[in-house]
Amino acid sequence: MIVAPAPLSRNREFLLLWAGQALSGLGSQISQVAYPLLVLAVTGSPAKAGIVGFAQQLPIALLALPAGVLADHFNRKRLMIACDAMRAVALASIPIALATGHLPLWLIVVVAFIDGSGFVLTYVAERGAMRQLVPTEQLSEAVARNESRFFAAMLAGPPLGGLLFGIARAAPFITDAVSYAASTTSMLLIRSDFQEPRADQRTGTPWDGLRWLWKRPFLRLCAILFAAGNPIFTGLYLLVVVLAKHDRASAELVGVMLGIAATGGLIGASLAPRLQRLLSPRMVLIGETWTFALVIPLLLVAHNAVLFGVILAVAELMTPVTNSIIVGYRVSLAPDSLQGRVQAAATMISFSAGWLGPLAVGFLSQNAGLTATILALAGWALLLAIGVAVSPVFRHPPTLDTRAPTSTTTSS
Repeated sequence: MIVAPAPLSRNREFLLLWAGQALSGLGSQISQVAYPLLVLAVTGSPAKAGIVGFAQQLPIALLALPAGVLADHFNRKRLMIACDAMRAVALASIPIALATGHLPLWLIVVVAFIDGSGFVLTYVAERGAMRQLVPTEQLSEAVARNESRFFAAMLAGPPLGGLLFGIARAAPFITDAVSYAASTTSMLLIRSDFQEPRADQRTGTPWDGLRWLWKRPFLRLCAILFAAGNPIFTGLYLLVVVLAKHDRASAELVGVMLGIAATGGLIGASLAPRLQRLLSPRMVLIGETWTFALVIPLLLVAHNAVLFGVILAVAELMTPVTNSIIVGYRVSLAPDSLQGRVQAAATMISFSAGWLGPLAVGFLSQNAGLTATILALAGWALLLAIGVAVSPVFRHPPTLDTRAPTSTTTSS
């Protein structure tokens, strides 16, 4: 007799991980809006704000594959705890520097790089741990809940970050450091292991995950699509901050704008389980890419921070649906001994060019103007949308076997 697994709402281990990462995600979104505000306040240069964004995104391309090896070789829980501690110390250095009255740009760049490094290590390790905490048939739902966690943090974090920055420049970074202490506590309370017992301690090579991914055309092309699209995503957020500050929006209003943008993703995450049943993966991918292509040009005629937020909210609507489907496929299909390296390979490819977005937007907006920057992003989004619509690979997604064995999931 097959016993149905307990619902995720009663899965203690998943809920602890979810809550801890929700708090750290909220802190990250608070500091995310504070980084460009701080650089613009100190230097007045969009290009330098772009450099800080570049430093935060670069570790994803540099460290993803090594992170996969670490996640498969070492204890994933301890690795995630160490990353949170590292990020907390780094974030705390900015308030200390502000208190001394001397905050050099290089320190902000270094902190952003450490913050990005901690993100990629935690991101890869958490993806690998998910299958140990959640039954296979609930993985897509768990990923959708993680997407809702991310967008809820995006909804609350930027307005709070803008408010805290308006009170004191150090306040957002202190809050982010505290959030990492909270996530560390939640992980210490989790009883389950984040990986299966390792009968063979030989980890293999960083390239094993790439080889696994490359043999699966649908997942391979999705990773390449995300790589091509992420510069639009990362650049768009810096662009709307620059646009809002160009229109003399306050730090608080910039935070509200980014909070409005997150509502689109939050709505999409709440609809993700239902849309997965109604739409094919190909239709979801087409919907996401064409939405981006059609809404970015609206920035040319919008001249209000609230409208910028609404445009971003529409652009974000399908993103969590896409992520829940594709990540669900990868986590379900990859063996546990390869989880870290498969997720690392997908992360490295998907985010490999994310650093280009803020760097290009920063320099384009400063040297070519805001109109040219919007047109450049819109043109790139249109090319991707056409490519997805005509590609035959997206018509053949992989088949999931929900009978695949998983480790025992503790629930209460």
